[in-house]
Amino acid sequence: MLVAALASCAAATADPLRIVLSSPLVEEGSEPDGCTPVASGDGGPIAWVVRVERLLLDGKALVETSGGREPNRFPMCVADRPVACNLEVELAFVPRQGHVARAAGIVLRLLDASDYYLVRADALANDVRMVRVLNGERVEVAARTVPIAAGTAHVLKVRAADDHFTVWLEGRRLFDASERRLMTPGRIGIWSQSDSVTSFGDLFVTNLD
Repeated sequence: MLVAALASCAAATADPLRIVLSSPLVEEGSEPDGCTPVASGDGGPIAWVVRVERLLLDGKALVETSGGREPNRFPMCVADRPVACNLEVELAFVPRQGHVARAAGIVLRLLDASDYYLVRADALANDVRMVRVLNGERVEVAARTVPIAAGTAHVLKVRAADDHFTVWLEGRRLFDASERRLMTPGRIGIWSQSDSVTSFGDLFVTNLD
């Protein structure tokens, strides 16, 4: 549940870190060993597995494969660390297929499956959006229309500094947003939607707390 959501974030120094969601020793078809599957929204069980993806670093990726088509079905895989408020997170991804969505997202300041921020890119909608999820209610904070090709590697990045957020795609700054409902440290992870078949690379994090 939401706890101390209006608490101030602490200022601190940068600490670059690569969050490996599945180690190089994990075989294709195995479950992730660097993050914990979490279901948010509607739908049944989720299934994150390791797949070969030659367009990403190390030639591997995590893919959510259960294929549920509920539009409000949001599978996540959440890392144990860092637990932070102020940070930069970068994610490489390859959108492959999906009838409802072809999405990839970064979650941050996650307290549980009902309370977190999300920055997501969708190759079907051709946009990037920032969303606040608070007590399970989703509210769009900002958005930008931008071409996102399927079958191509992309890089999504978000910087969170107290109540200020900046979002980039392919190194191009898309938008800035102000939002202060979740001003508390939380975990980070990856996010998918509905029947998206998307290859997720590792997370690269600069901890600013």
